[in-house]
Amino acid sequence: MRARLTVSFVVLTVLLLIGALWVRGFTESSVQRTHESHELRGEALTVALLIDQHQQLGYPVDRAYLAGLVDSSERLSYDAGSGTPLVVEGKAYDEEDRDDAIEATVDVGRDGSLTLTQAGSVLAGLTARDQGRLGFLILFLALVAALVGYVLARVLSAPFRQLAGAAGQLGRGRFDLDLPRTRIPEAKAVSQALLTSAGQLQERLASEQAFAEHASHVLRTPMTGLRLELEEVAERDDVPAEVREVVNRSLGRIEAMDAVAGDLVALARRGALVAGAEIELRDLATQCAQTWADALAEQDRTLTAAVEGKLEMTYTPGPVEHILDLLLADVLKRGEGAVRMEFEADDEGHLSIKVSCAGLRPAAGPNADLAVSQARALVTDLGGRLTGETPDQLAILLPRR
Repeated sequence: MRARLTVSFVVLTVLLLIGALWVRGFTESSVQRTHESHELRGEALTVALLIDQHQQLGYPVDRAYLAGLVDSSERLSYDAGSGTPLVVEGKAYDEEDRDDAIEATVDVGRDGSLTLTQAGSVLAGLTARDQGRLGFLILFLALVAALVGYVLARVLSAPFRQLAGAAGQLGRGRFDLDLPRTRIPEAKAVSQALLTSAGQLQERLASEQAFAEHASHVLRTPMTGLRLELEEVAERDDVPAEVREVVNRSLGRIEAMDAVAGDLVALARRGALVAGAEIELRDLATQCAQTWADALAEQDRTLTAAVEGKLEMTYTPGPVEHILDLLLADVLKRGEGAVRMEFEADDEGHLSIKVSCAGLRPAAGPNADLAVSQARALVTDLGGRLTGETPDQLAILLPRR
C-alpha cells in the first residue's frame, strides 16, 4: 500500500508539474520570440544608421563593409534602391534554420531598405537551455515528491496496517484487539466492525458457557434424583425380584443417559472458536514461550519451557495467547528470578499450563492482582479454571477449544 501511494503521489505531482511547465514553456517561447524580434529590429535600425552615415561620408557600401556589421548567426540583405540587394551571411548562419528565423526590415536613407535575419538556432538554443533547467527542476521535484509521498503514505497507511494486525488477532480468536486511533472515516468504520466482531465472539463464548452449565444442571439434576429413588427401591427387601430386575435395568439406562448428557455438554464446550485457526500444541507452546522469553530478557530474567502429552493436539491460539499475555504482565510486575512454563495436553484434549517463578516482589495498590483476575475471568468464560493468586505458582486448565 505504501508503494502504491508513493508512486501515485509522484506520478500526480510530475504530471501536474509537466503540465504547468508546458504551459509556461509555450508562453515563455512566445515572450522570448517577441523579445528577440525587438532586439533584432533595434539592431537593424543601428545597422541602417551606420550605413546611412557611411554613405554620407562618401564611402561605398560593399560586401566587405556589410560583413563587418553582421553577426555570425545573422543574414543581412541591403537594397540601395537599385533592385539588386547585397547579401552577406555570418559564419554560423544556416539556410535550413529559416523556418524559425526572425526577420526585421527597416528603411535606409530615402530609397534603400535593409533586412536583417536571425537564424532559428539562436532562439532554439535559448529554449534548449531553459529546457535543461526545467528538466533538472522536474527531476529534483520528483525526488522531493517521492520523499513527501513516502512519508504521507506511511502516515496514511499506518492505521490500515494496524487494522490488518487486529484482523489477524481476531482470526486467531483474540478479543483484546489493538485498534488504531485515527480520524480517517474508513479506518474508523473497519475498527468498529472488528470491535463488534470481537464482542460477538466473546458473547458467544459466554453464552456457550452459560448453556453448558444450564444444560448440565437441567439434564443431570432430575436424573440424579430419579437414580437415587430407584436405588432406594432396589435396596428394599419387600420388592419382588422381577421389579428389582426392572429397577436395575432402569438404573443402567439412567447411567447411559447421564453419560450422553455429559458428552453433549462437553461437545458444546469443545467446539473451535474460529474454524481453521487451530494450531498444534508444539507450535502454540513455542510461540508463547518465545514471547515470554523476549519480555523477560528485558529484565535479565530467564525462561525454561516444557511441552508434554499429545503434542499434535490442536487449539485456537488467540484465547491462550490472551490469557498468557495477562499473566506475563503479572509475572513482570510481581515476579522475580527465573520463570518456568509447562504445557501438557491429555488424551481428551484438556490443556494444562503451569507457570512458576523463583520469587515475588512487593506490589502495592488495590489493583496489584488485576491481571490475574482478568485472566481468571477469561479462563472461566472458556470453561476452564485458573488456580493460584500470585505469579510464583499459577495453574491453568482449559478444555479443547
